[in-house]
Amino acid sequence: MLYEKGCKFAVKKFSWIVGDIEKFRKKAEKSVSKEFMESLNFTGLDLEPYEILLFSYAGAIIALIFALFIDFLILFFYNFSFKDMGYITILLMVIITSFFPLITIQLISEYPKTKAKYMKIHSLGDVPEVLSYIVMYLKLIPNLENALRFAAKESKTSLGKDLKKLIWDLEVRIHQSIDDALTFFANLWGKWSDYLKRALHLIRSSIHEKDESQRITTLDRSLDVVLDGTKSVMKEFANKLHQPTLIIYSIGVMIPLALVAMLPTASIIGFRITIFQIFLLYDIILPLLLFFYIRKILLSRPATFNPPVVPKKHPSIEKVDKKKNFIIALIICIFISLLAWIFPATSYFPPTFFPLWGVCAGISFYCLKTYTAYKKIRDEIKEMEKEFGDSLYILGKRIMEGRPAEEAFSYASQTMEGSKIGEVYRQTAFNLLSMRIDINDALFDKKFGSLRHVYSERIRAIMRLFVEGVKKSYTAAGVAIVKIADHLKQLQDVERGIKNDLGILTSTLRSTAIIFAPVIAGVTLGITNLISKIFNKMNLKEIITKESIFSFFGTPKFAIENINPGFFVFVIGIYIIQLVILLTRFANGIDEGDDRIQYMYTLGKALPNAIIIFTIVTILSMIIFQEMA
Repeated sequence: MLYEKGCKFAVKKFSWIVGDIEKFRKKAEKSVSKEFMESLNFTGLDLEPYEILLFSYAGAIIALIFALFIDFLILFFYNFSFKDMGYITILLMVIITSFFPLITIQLISEYPKTKAKYMKIHSLGDVPEVLSYIVMYLKLIPNLENALRFAAKESKTSLGKDLKKLIWDLEVRIHQSIDDALTFFANLWGKWSDYLKRALHLIRSSIHEKDESQRITTLDRSLDVVLDGTKSVMKEFANKLHQPTLIIYSIGVMIPLALVAMLPTASIIGFRITIFQIFLLYDIILPLLLFFYIRKILLSRPATFNPPVVPKKHPSIEKVDKKKNFIIALIICIFISLLAWIFPATSYFPPTFFPLWGVCAGISFYCLKTYTAYKKIRDEIKEMEKEFGDSLYILGKRIMEGRPAEEAFSYASQTMEGSKIGEVYRQTAFNLLSMRIDINDALFDKKFGSLRHVYSERIRAIMRLFVEGVKKSYTAAGVAIVKIADHLKQLQDVERGIKNDLGILTSTLRSTAIIFAPVIAGVTLGITNLISKIFNKMNLKEIITKESIFSFFGTPKFAIENINPGFFVFVIGIYIIQLVILLTRFANGIDEGDDRIQYMYTLGKALPNAIIIFTIVTILSMIIFQEMA
């Protein structure tokens, strides 16, 4: 892991910062909190506290050197004249130089706690899936230990890995019985999820129920507890989003873009605005503030249903070359940007549009070229899982009637004709009839199995349950399959309900990123250009004198008269690109959670639309307001 490598590198190259490394090591172990050590152990990072602290010190020094280098470039641009720079530029430089190392040291030193929190919250998204596997298995075979083993084996999630560790601890006698192990697991995760703790206690009690119907009722109740808990936690999070969203609209969109039109009027009070000041504020400070604020909100998002995992061995994924796509995207970006040197500037069309288009085209090309294949596979998996829930009713009913498996699969394939799951059932029936192999091989054989090209872990896990049930009895398996279909429908309904609850908020965020922010920015740039031309025709020296009470800010002169309007377009255009990236991340993070595939694909589609709207509105605004000047 990159973080671990950074810590080890810091110990080798930057140990001189602390002097005696052994003394620093002992001091670090005593100074860190119990929470920090628990987080470090939970994440599984192979690090000691002193290594992390040393890495944070080294990171702060590197950040300070980088900030000073930026300061040097700015000073060089102004010929090392503080008078020409102006007080605002100096203030912004001091803020960035001071806070950049502090932010770096905070992020690096607190990373284990942040990662642990993320892992725990992310693991809660695995709860509905893992609990459904346990409940479905217990309905077939009332053996708690085997049910936990099945869930641990079939789930590739973080919670599934914790179950594997629990089974291992049980085997090496850390826990005396399966009841003790499950109680320990429930109490451990109960700190983070009360509904998971209650569901696990219900599952444990169901094993001791003598009446079969009461046992099934208890198992159903445990799954209901999980689903209701998942819904209530997400609704509570959604209710808390209104204020943060309003803050993001204010400090990210409305206030900054409105202030652009006010920049020319700064000359009335003696401010001297430079393009560096605008660049530092709009393209560095504001995006960083938004990034950390959005990150803080998304870290508190409770996970609900994790998206299907796209396997790396999928034939379509093996063809994706991320490095090649990145190089092509970089070439596209550079080529389009260089066109700015060819096309002449006009009052309506500044050539700085070309670098904006280049950045947009490069990012969009990389996102779509790399992640379209992932998105397509993900959608196919979701569609198949949706079909699978309906098909289980058909399959289960035929088996409950006492039909042989091959006939049940054949009938289900005819009923679901035209769907992908219908093709899977048809292949299963063919394997059973023509190849004379058992149900397990008909489904899971690596060479002939009907599920060999099905990449849904949920479908594969439920079909394994079906195989386990058939070993007991066909009738019991049929009944269980119908009940499993009910469980799947419950899971899908809850997932759909949560997405609908969040849909209004996320659609507004996406509209802001793609439409409203670019439109507001384009109109504001047109107004800024108009005000600048009006002020250029005025004799401001008669309005503002050196004796002005605002003379502290420098010699009164028109604030932005020497700035090329194209530079304004470029700086605000970059800010719009950053807004699209940040607001899309925020919307996707709320809607989908930590789903990189969906985010990158959405970004690749959204960014060109936003920049096209920004370009058209800016040009039209400049034409319209030009006539008013």
